[in-house]
This record gives sequence, C-alpha cells and structure tokens, in this order.
Amino acid sequence: MYSISLIQIVGAAFLMFAWSRVFLRYRDDSVSLIGLIFWSLIWIGFLIVLFIPETTEFIAAQFGVGRGVDVFLYAGIVILFYLIYRIYVKLESLEREITQVVREESLRDLPKK
Repeated sequence: MYSISLIQIVGAAFLMFAWSRVFLRYRDDSVSLIGLIFWSLIWIGFLIVLFIPETTEFIAAQFGVGRGVDVFLYAGIVILFYLIYRIYVKLESLEREITQVVREESLRDLPKK
C-alpha cells in the first residue's frame, strides 16, 4: 500500500499554486504559450519526481550520475544561471531603450535656434 507523505502534500499544493500563477499570467497575456508549456512541463516533472522518486535514479543512470537528486541539482543550477543570463540581457536591452527614448525626448524639448 502506498501512503502519501506530508512533503508530497505540501509539495503538490505548492506546485499547483505555482502552476496556477503561470496559467493566470498566460490568461492576461503576460506569459506566452511557449512559456505556459515550458513551465507546465517543469511543474509536471516536479510532480512526477515528488510522487515517483525512483524516476530520479533512472534519469541519473542515463546521465552517469551517482544519485538521482544530483541530476536535478546540476540541471537546476544550469537552468538558473541561464535564466539569470536572460534577465541580464533583457535588462541591458531595456536600459539602452530607455536611454534612447530619454535622449530623443531631451532633444525634442530643446528650444529651436
């Protein structure tokens, strides 16, 4: 007989909450369809690992890593660095755009001589 642990209940509740936030952002056009699919797959993956922890051992064996949890830690770190990089690039782009708009507005407000 399979029993559900407290961590599975809390984890599932959090994952459903997180997915609901993504879905609501999709509905108000803050997240694209690709973003919705990406994050849905991430949360579904976490649910699978949460309720079938043996899957991590199988995945670890495919990558040649000793423990299943290590695969997800390594992948999580890589994904986090990539997402930070994307945010950094977007922030730099926004700063350039703001600078350009401010320059154009400043020049437009100068009195014509």
